[in-house]
Amino acid sequence: MGLEAARRALRVTASPSWEPLTEPPFVASFTPTANIAVGGETPWGVAAELTRPLPGTTAATYGADDAQTAGGASGLVERVLADAAGRRIVAVVRDVHRHPWMAAALDALLAARTESVVVEMGVPQAPPAGALHIATHGAARVCGRAAAEVVSGEATGR
Repeated sequence: MGLEAARRALRVTASPSWEPLTEPPFVASFTPTANIAVGGETPWGVAAELTRPLPGTTAATYGADDAQTAGGASGLVERVLADAAGRRIVAVVRDVHRHPWMAAALDALLAARTESVVVEMGVPQAPPAGALHIATHGAARVCGRAAAEVVSGEATGR
């Protein structure tokens, strides 16, 4: 998939007050266990792509085991908020409709930080959520780049 195709595939839903990020965010990637078709080494997400327009972007990955260790969604979100250290949060999910722990964590995060950005990679099924919701319709690295352009304002020239 080329970058132009990835850009055309995006479905972007923004609140009226949404403005592109100008400061480096914290990217919280909620990651399902990789299946054999995808493999654990396949790069996906927006963290690497956001470091170009927003140097200093930091990131962490959270999985079902992290949610269980934290005592559920609220405990996991407390950890995400601590890791973010006050930065804007870009939450990255993949196939959120298939993973109850991920959906619960995303809901709890958005309740705590309504200004958060949601990048939904993979097969989008969830209704738009967050101050900015980007459905990429894929999880290839090029999809992450197209989403990062929207988050940083590069796609609109702002």
